[in-house]
Amino acid sequence: MPTLVAGLAVFGCGVREAVLQSRLQREGARAAGVVVRHHRSTGGREGGPVFYAIVEYADACGARHTFQAGSSGVKNLPVGRDVPVRYLPDAPRTARIDLAGRRIGEVVALLAGGALFAGVGIWLLVTGR
Repeated sequence: MPTLVAGLAVFGCGVREAVLQSRLQREGARAAGVVVRHHRSTGGREGGPVFYAIVEYADACGARHTFQAGSSGVKNLPVGRDVPVRYLPDAPRTARIDLAGRRIGEVVALLAGGALFAGVGIWLLVTGR
């Protein structure tokens, strides 16, 4: 049962991210961002580190904001790289890197992970394990 609940929660996060990404494409403001550093986290393949880009941008009023990219990887996002950003003007914390591959990848990873866990949870319930 915990696997099913976790899967549904992750899938729900994927749906939420898809809705936000869609809204950002329709209503979001564009800004120029720059990768200022990387956040190191554990939990990568074979227990290795995972790195997330930390991006800084200025909104339309000139206020500076910083956010962490939702997906990992630094190969294409080295420190100092300029990146396009989209954010909702009334909610700058919604900012995301505006690169098609990243937008799609973040949504697909959450939906696929959620579906996988939910599927395993359903299978465990049906088989009585």
